[in-house]
Amino acid sequence: MARHYLTGLLAIGLLAACKGGGSGGGGGGVDITPGGSGVLGSYYVDDFSPFESAAATLRASARYMRQANAWFYGGQLNSYPLASARIEYAHAVGLTGEGQTIAISDGGFLTSHETLRGKNLTTVGSLPVDDHGTTVASIAAGDSGRMIGVAPGADLILGRYDDQYDLADTADMARVRGAVALNNSWGYTGTTPSMSSFNAIFSGGDGAAYLAALRAYAGQGVVVFALSNDENDTRSGLMAALPVLDPSLEAGWLAVGNAVPVYNSSRILSATRLSAGCLEAAEWCLVADGFWDAADAGGWNSYSTGTGSSFAAPQVSGALALLAEAFPDLTPHDLRIRLLASADNGWFAADGSVELAAGFWHDYSEEFGHGFLDLRAALMPIGTTTLSVNGAAMPLEEAAVRQGSAVGDAVERALAGVSLEVTDSLAAGFALDGAVMATEAAPLPLAARIATRPAGHAADPVAGFAEFSGTEVELALAEAPLTLRLLMPPAEGGSLGLSVTRRFGDEDAGLELGLSLARDGGEVFGLGGGRAGDGTTMAALSVGFDARLGDTGFLRLGAEAGVADASGGGMLGQVGSLGVNAFSAEIGARDVFGKGDRLVLGISAPMAVTSGSATTQISTRSAGGQVLLSDMVIPLAPEDREQVLSLGYETPLSARASLRLDLAHAENWGNRSGQSDTAAGLTLRISF
Repeated sequence: MARHYLTGLLAIGLLAACKGGGSGGGGGGVDITPGGSGVLGSYYVDDFSPFESAAATLRASARYMRQANAWFYGGQLNSYPLASARIEYAHAVGLTGEGQTIAISDGGFLTSHETLRGKNLTTVGSLPVDDHGTTVASIAAGDSGRMIGVAPGADLILGRYDDQYDLADTADMARVRGAVALNNSWGYTGTTPSMSSFNAIFSGGDGAAYLAALRAYAGQGVVVFALSNDENDTRSGLMAALPVLDPSLEAGWLAVGNAVPVYNSSRILSATRLSAGCLEAAEWCLVADGFWDAADAGGWNSYSTGTGSSFAAPQVSGALALLAEAFPDLTPHDLRIRLLASADNGWFAADGSVELAAGFWHDYSEEFGHGFLDLRAALMPIGTTTLSVNGAAMPLEEAAVRQGSAVGDAVERALAGVSLEVTDSLAAGFALDGAVMATEAAPLPLAARIATRPAGHAADPVAGFAEFSGTEVELALAEAPLTLRLLMPPAEGGSLGLSVTRRFGDEDAGLELGLSLARDGGEVFGLGGGRAGDGTTMAALSVGFDARLGDTGFLRLGAEAGVADASGGGMLGQVGSLGVNAFSAEIGARDVFGKGDRLVLGISAPMAVTSGSATTQISTRSAGGQVLLSDMVIPLAPEDREQVLSLGYETPLSARASLRLDLAHAENWGNRSGQSDTAAGLTLRISF
């Protein structure tokens, strides 16, 4: 049988400004506290900025900074493996690997080391004491006042690799206990992924038993093997590339190399490879920074520095434990795909691409595999994120519902507190607060309404299309008491409309009756398909009354009521007919401060939905984490109606010019509870 070898534990000389090797010293660190309850704080994380402060605190803590070191290997290298693999973001949201188990086959362990105290340890057989295994275990799951590993809350199964009988026992124990990863920071010297090497290693009873145990475990968990530390290797070692010879193993296999990166807050910029390349194992390979100041067997509180793929591999095993805690519905095989799919590969030229899931491809290189370990990216949605709507998977962008000003915040309020279950391309489930699926079409600002207001008027429903965007053209028919108004869209797909009003009465008092037809461009109703939410049609009847009050006063009243037909869109499968209305009142006087001036005080309630609802069937998550298909009825009438108070004053400057001042204040602006808007306008009007 070929001899075992340990992937390199190098003694490294550190810069004077950094910590030295040997026994660790000083200080505790920042406690890991959850960012919220449940998975990722119980809501969809597509941006870690809410956790950036907690992540920064962790990066600056003593236990984290222990791993920030400058060292020399043919030149100065700067290592900070916890930060370069973005481990702090998992810790910042409260993930520790709790409830997960990592199995490790290695040379031996100091199980009394402070980094392993208090942890649930399962030992297989009689374990010798050894530096290498102690270091590997502390990187994967260590936790003490001096250092922190990748998954400090995970349990460990520890076994030795002295012979294949012991290796088989550890693999069997890992399978029985449901370990998410079986870490192997070792390999066989002088082997390649060839049938001759395969037969040499796995012939005989013990070899066959070990292979059977590997196959059985890899059928449910993930076997992690470190690459050789010989950076000049041109062939992969047998164990890292074993799926080349036995493809059934690939779904449960990862190979890990050692590389020191140059990176910024968002991505890897370059990397110096210190181990063998991924080579034949490239399609299931990734890299991490293997330089660590971690536990050794010199004593219960002894630490030393070293580098090697031996210390990159347990980072990947620990990362699998963190992901298993974050995504309890995914299998270890799913999590393996997730690590490969999220690995940062934007800094090298690809040699190939592999379909990791249906329709999802990821580039890799023969040197660095799929790229650098990136746990932050692995915790976020990967690929296309969808929501189950009426039995079909709908991309989130398409499922969003646009709320127009007449709907206000009705959809948002109905969905607030509803935990939606959304799924990414790799089948990971995320909890999403339903309220974020209701996007807003910004209500027309009061300033814009003022600018288009007829002279002397506050707000008059029978005057046209006050809440719709576009250009309104008024045509008064000669010798007929009819007024025709056209609403021209500002661009293709905008609002358009037509209204006809007829006046009854004289200059002292009059009644106006009107009919309006409009097609919404998305700003008034929304609800429709497409990003603009357009397509809703409206038919409304309007009535207006005006009368003189004495010699100079006047009163105007207006109201509009109708129905709107929305086709529905996004997550709203069916929308029934909607009742809508609007009203206004204004009182004013002429010749108040000077001849020909006009002062107007008004109150109005712009267009709002008063009745109607939408129905949908969507995937939700209960408080206990159960995924359900929920039938929902979503009321579309806003709870709080917009009310606008306005004051207008206009005075003539000449026979052809006038100056107008308008002041307006809206409560529940856009029919959104608690929102307000205030505007003032000074308008110079010149007639030609």
